[in-house]
This record gives sequence, C-alpha cells and structure tokens, in this order.
Amino acid sequence: MRDARRARRRPSTRGWVLALAAAAGCRPAAPDDAARRAEPAPDAASTAAQASPAPAPAAPPPATEPAPAAPPSDAEEVLGALASRSTSRGTCTEGQLEGGLALPLRAPGLAFSPTKDPGSRFGTVELVQGLVRAAAAVEREHPGVPVTVGDLAREAGGPIGGHASHRSGRDVDVLFYLRRSDDTPFVPSKAIPLDPEGRGTDYGDLADPSDDVPVTLDTPRTRSFVAALVVDEAAAVQRIFVVEHLRSLLLEQAQRVGAPAEVIQRFAEVTCQPSFPHDDHMHVRVFCSPQDAAAGCVDGPPMYPWRKRVLDEAGVDPTVAGRDDEPPPQAKPKPRPKLKTVAQARAEAGPMHADVVAFLDRREAWVKRPHPGRRWCR
Repeated sequence: MRDARRARRRPSTRGWVLALAAAAGCRPAAPDDAARRAEPAPDAASTAAQASPAPAPAAPPPATEPAPAAPPSDAEEVLGALASRSTSRGTCTEGQLEGGLALPLRAPGLAFSPTKDPGSRFGTVELVQGLVRAAAAVEREHPGVPVTVGDLAREAGGPIGGHASHRSGRDVDVLFYLRRSDDTPFVPSKAIPLDPEGRGTDYGDLADPSDDVPVTLDTPRTRSFVAALVVDEAAAVQRIFVVEHLRSLLLEQAQRVGAPAEVIQRFAEVTCQPSFPHDDHMHVRVFCSPQDAAAGCVDGPPMYPWRKRVLDEAGVDPTVAGRDDEPPPQAKPKPRPKLKTVAQARAEAGPMHADVVAFLDRREAWVKRPHPGRRWCR
C-alpha cells in the first residue's frame, strides 16, 4: 500500500512593480543673459510637473498556473472503490478472493495493527469500506483513539497463517478499544483477554510482574464501533464472534446510552461466542454480496430474514453451507489447519508469575462455548 502523496504546490510568483523616479537637474543662468533673467519665474506647480513626470503604471504580475489538486487519501480511495472490484468465492474456510481491496494502514479513527503482516489486510470492498466508515463514525463521536484492526485476508485469499477461516476476504479481527488504569487510552490496542468485568492485564514478561499493565474495556468506543458496523447495510455483517460476557457488557452500554431498539436487536442477533472464546478481540464476518453470491460465494448459517429479503430483491437465491464454515457439497473438503488450543498455548508459555496463573485459572470458566439458547447461536 503506497503512502499518501503530498500535494506539491508551486510557489506563487510575486509581481514586481517597477517604480521609476526622474531626477531633475538645474543649469545656472549666464551673467549676460538679461532677457532670460527678466522672465518671470515659473510657478511651483509647473516646476514640479516638469521636474517629476508621472510614474509609469505598475506592471501586472506574471500569470501563474493553478496549484494541482491534492491526491486522494488512502481512505478516500477506499471509499471510492466500486463494489465490482472484488469478488469473494467459496466459503470462508475454502474460498478465494479476487481483486482484494487493501485496508489502509492508517485512516481517520483506524490503524492496522503494527504486529501484523500488511500482506494480510485485504478484503472485499464491502468489508473494507465498512471498517473505514465505522472507524470514522467513532472518531467523530469519541475523537483521538483509533481502532486497531488485525488480519483480514491475503490479497488473493486462500490459506492464512493462524486462521481456519479468513480465506475469502469476508473475515476480520478487530481488537477492543482499551483504557489504562488512569483512564488514558491504551494504544495501539493488543489482544488481551478480558474477564467478566471487562478487565485484563498486558503481561509483558509472563514471569515478571513488574511490567504488568492493567487495562479495561473502553465500552463507549467499542459499542459505538459495533453499532456503526451492524447498521451499515452495505457492509452486511453476518456474525460478530465475541465472548458472552463482553457481549453482555456492550448490550448494557447500548441500553444505558439509549441506542435505538433496532440497533440493539441487530447487535444481539449477530453476536455469538464460538468454540474459541474471543475474549481478546472480535471476529467480524460479512455476508456474500448479491453479486458475489451469483458468482459462487457461499455463506454459512444463519440466514436472517432481513438478509433473505435483500437477496430476494436482488433476484439472487442464497447459497448457504450446511453448517458454519462447511464447504459446499460440490467442493472437495480440504484439511483445515490445526490451531493451537488454549491448553496448548498455556503449556508452551513457559514460566509464569502467580497473577498470570490465577487469571488463566479463572479463564477456564468462560473458555468453553456457552449454550445461551438464542435462536441464531448454536
């Protein structure tokens, strides 16, 4: 992704005004020139007129060319991209991406994680534009703190390290907005597991408690971001995978600020905790666009009534895999990458001080996927 170019302005050429001053000289009269001595002296006005001729008119300044228009920023280029640029094909675990659009490294209210590979920030036009719009909405409401965005997909989709999905440009990891104990922003954000009170710790050296940094969930900003995203019909969010207790904190915040009922309802529908807890980030997935669905993009369940109406109006029959991330029947399943479990990660972490061990012991209570009994979560 190229950095935004600065517009180069040609310095304005200053007009030069030529000031002409005529100096008048005096010739002494000859002693024997009586006639000339007898002539009356000219009046002061005549003398001044003869001695100081009128100045020449000022020369007009040289014509200058208009300064070139500033090139569009990365965010403007993203928002100006046509939906037809990208095509998502297949499922999120067995798919590809054509014409992937790069998320800007920086945009108003947004920053791509400095710990991630910039080659993994490509997505469909709908997803990338939705992220840029949502981040800008939070920046207008709560300025000064960017959302930190993690992996999307590779430019052409396909396998991506550390993920079973993220293969067709419709998935993205978004880190929570966080605050320090002194209520200052924690930026850039990190993938820090948060407990049911929304508290966590940035453990630097797991064996050394002296570098621990307590953090808390910034619920106002995080809620504003997900609210802007779920009401963005062009983005068409299908799922936000997030741990159950943080989902509850965000719903409480929405009710506290009097968010519209339809926004709360939409957020409640699309949020679920998967088998991996997602207590340190949100995993957002968007639907296939109607155009991509016609080109072979395959959604996983659920297919909400409101989304089916959109496809019906577009004259597209939805193609839905039998279960989350199941490949379509005509595709031959490929082996999924084996992801590290929470237990494996803990075993490989090495020496840990007592506070880390205590937090991980408490984490066992919410690591397993709950069964909330909601219609759209299984």
